Amino acid sequence: MRRLVLLRHAEAASAPLGDFSAEADMNRPLTPVGQEAARRCGQWLAAQNIVPDSIICSPALRTRQTLAGALAALPATLPAPDYCADIYEATPEALLARIQQVPDSAFTVLMVGHNPGISLLAHHLDMQASELDQGFAPGAVAIFEMYGSDTLPDMTRWQMCDGQSMHLHTFARP
Repeated sequence: MRRLVLLRHAEAASAPLGDFSAEADMNRPLTPVGQEAARRCGQWLAAQNIVPDSIICSPALRTRQTLAGALAALPATLPAPDYCADIYEATPEALLARIQQVPDSAFTVLMVGHNPGISLLAHHLDMQASELDQGFAPGAVAIFEMYGSDTLPDMTRWQMCDGQSMHLHTFARP
């Protein structure tokens, strides 16, 4: 079964007052509430038996901290995250292009990113999923499954990942 897990970073602190630079935005840390939410996300993923074998993460501090908090609840033998600058402030198309580059040896991909890109990508992958209409809050998780990958795993590829090949399995705010 090929699964894609989209995780929006947890609640982050605001940038310093009056500093609208990209550097200030990149260095926004999680709040204490965000740190706890990241831990809950990891516990929830562990309870669902979802362990990524490929991890794509924005290099922003808040996404790295969200990932670290979530991974703390998962098995210690996880792949090294791929911190991709190109998914910071990325369009849904750019996020999808990055997913389509994942090697086919990976069956569960975790992407940790930002809005609006993450929520727009989620809507693109399953336009029928009304659960996504409630908003993709900080710390929300969407799990998509690829059609046919449960019965024909050798016939499905991440290159095929698009709005026709995926369906929302679970949407949660742990």
